Amino acid sequence: MRAGLFGVGPVGARWDAGVRSVAAFVLPAVLVVVTGHPGAAFFVSFGAFAVLYGEGRPYRVRWAVVLAAGAGLLAATGIGALLGEVLAGSGIVARALEFGVLVVLAVVAVYVFDAARLGPPGALFFVLVCSGAATAVAGGVPGTTILACTALGVGGSLLASMAGALRDPQRPERMAVETAVRAVDAYTAAHAQGVATTVGRHTAGDAITNAWAALYDSGPVDREPRSRLVDQLLTAHHELSTLPQDDPAELTEGQRFPLARPALGYRLRRPLSWDAHAVITAVRVGIACALAGLVGGLLGSARPHWALLAALIVLQAGPNRIQGQVRAIQRLAGTAVGLGVFALLMQLSPTGYALIAVFALLLFGIELFVANNYAIAAVFITPVALFAGGAATSTEPLTTLMSDRLIETAVGVLVALFALHFVLTHAHRRTFTWTENRIRSAALTLVDTLRTHPVDTTNTELRRDLQYELTGGMRAALDSLHNDPEWTQPRWPRHASLIREGYDLLAACWTVPTGERLPDPDGWARRFRPV
Repeated sequence: MRAGLFGVGPVGARWDAGVRSVAAFVLPAVLVVVTGHPGAAFFVSFGAFAVLYGEGRPYRVRWAVVLAAGAGLLAATGIGALLGEVLAGSGIVARALEFGVLVVLAVVAVYVFDAARLGPPGALFFVLVCSGAATAVAGGVPGTTILACTALGVGGSLLASMAGALRDPQRPERMAVETAVRAVDAYTAAHAQGVATTVGRHTAGDAITNAWAALYDSGPVDREPRSRLVDQLLTAHHELSTLPQDDPAELTEGQRFPLARPALGYRLRRPLSWDAHAVITAVRVGIACALAGLVGGLLGSARPHWALLAALIVLQAGPNRIQGQVRAIQRLAGTAVGLGVFALLMQLSPTGYALIAVFALLLFGIELFVANNYAIAAVFITPVALFAGGAATSTEPLTTLMSDRLIETAVGVLVALFALHFVLTHAHRRTFTWTENRIRSAALTLVDTLRTHPVDTTNTELRRDLQYELTGGMRAALDSLHNDPEWTQPRWPRHASLIREGYDLLAACWTVPTGERLPDPDGWARRFRPV
């Protein structure tokens, strides 16, 4: 808990990302001000959030990721604008429609991000821009203006995301490989000194996986400088696996280059089960968001969707109670401090270029800390959300706005904590068992194939799918251990052994010369049959 609450990851590596987030907003926002619409400049941020989703990806695929995120943000903004037209008439029916749409959007976005394992910043910004657009349009801002500004922000995100390709087109994949090599070197040194830890090995393994994904996304690797990166990563991979140091030059892309991840369609279909992490997370988010909005409405708040957003932030990462409790405390603390920042900005009343500069600083802070410490990120997110939601032009007293925001955030956080502990209380147990069955099935399918086929490129996808299931099994194990240690501890040895056997099978596939069969398939099959 202490590490989660107060730990701050290395932010130095995120300075470039922060600069890109600033550029994605500033360039189109200046254009909006120059063309005579200074009051609408901050709506550019709705589309500028797209830049956050492309960070760390090779340029060959980054533009597509940013464009897809931008299209989603633009669609969410359009839905919000339509909701705003309905909300202009007020009434219970209009409010119910707003909550229904926001809850559905939250559930769908959470499922997609969890199932596809897309990571931070997650589903939050899609729901945020939808609610912000609805509030702004209901307050009199033309929906076409908001959509145009959002589209400009998406364009700015594309330009800012891809600008680095002109100077150093291989930087993302090179940084990923260097990170993997450093992690493996650190684990190897610790092992030699007798102080190696499981955490260190998993850190190195995650870095290896991320680096292979980056190389896979970067395009053909048979030309310099990518071929050198492949050699470096193969050496590190073999060193971590304590396998024979084959000549990396013999392990060409066509023979041994591992696939990074299943296709998006596979990842979205795979968890369509009531026992899957993604479904459980999405259902819990839907229940909590609906309940948070209902409680906020019963308390008489004019903006109960703020409670919905707070619940979403706490729960969008999944059912891990320790992480959820950390996120809840961070959200409440960060919001309280962020409200002070918002009050200060309201006293300064920035407009035009000054408002652009303020928003740029806030977006820079979000990018710098959103993946490292959410309490600090929430300090910057809170004024951005309030400005984008029309709070700056509201006729309500500032103290009322601030108290409503704090109360609604507290409601959302408390409802989220309730959901973590009392909604689908033992669902993690089902996921724990479900992932074991997925691992056994994937391993047995691979072994059965290798009975009659050599280890070659025809079964690369089966090995990739097994690795994907092993990663899910580890996540399920950690969720269960955090949520339910008494239940998990007696089952942990069997689960950990199964995961270890899976990685041993993958390692064995690496050691078999290309074109030869896997030795002792019957022995491997016995390891994965249910006990």
